[in-house]
Amino acid sequence: MKPYNKEYILKILKEYNNAIKDGNKGLYKIDRRIFKKKDIHGYMYKNIEEYNIEIVELLKEDKCVMRIDPREIESSYESICYARGKVGIVGLGLGYVALEMAKKENVSEVIVYETSQDIIDLYRDNFKENKKIKIICTDAFKAESEKFDFFYVDIYNYSLTLKVVKDYKKFMKLHKIEEYSFWGMEHFMLSCRYEDILWVYVPENWVGMCKDLYTELQSSGYIKRYKPLNENKVTKILYEFKEILNSDM
Repeated sequence: MKPYNKEYILKILKEYNNAIKDGNKGLYKIDRRIFKKKDIHGYMYKNIEEYNIEIVELLKEDKCVMRIDPREIESSYESICYARGKVGIVGLGLGYVALEMAKKENVSEVIVYETSQDIIDLYRDNFKENKKIKIICTDAFKAESEKFDFFYVDIYNYSLTLKVVKDYKKFMKLHKIEEYSFWGMEHFMLSCRYEDILWVYVPENWVGMCKDLYTELQSSGYIKRYKPLNENKVTKILYEFKEILNSDM
């Protein structure tokens, strides 16, 4: 299914709205509220679609940690598509990404690192045990070394900072990772200037994921409302990545 297809988005929203119930654990709670057009954010584009839908949110002290909304579904689509073999995820959230990856036949195991036992307990209140999914309550940066075919970091609260570079360096040193991605990678790469990217040894899976999602953005017509990230910010982050990626050549 295309990530920018409204029918597909509504189907996913309905599935998880029905599966997840409200609850509280410690500082965290699951709640839901009605979102309309002005409240809905698209991934890489400005939303002008009419919505009047109920959306599930994970809150910490009434501040949103994550929500299963169009942006969440669209932004994780390529990482879910590229997931294969043994997968590592940093950040459980409401469990959407882990569950979708585990549905894939070519995914054998999903290891999720989550620091909060309360978030894990909320997840387990809503979903039965999945033999493919192993959740470890620990600081992901201090976990035991593993070998992963695909590794996805989803702890950035819908924002891009230099932390994505620092985390990349740490996790690539800690684990043996074949393919790595992080939330917002496609938006970051597509916001970079072409002449800057030419001098960076960009991972093959990043190129493929960006190409696929850009094609979907074009075919949906949402490309007309594309919103690039701040040029100065992405240039600075790309430069930091260049130091690491080019050293691996």
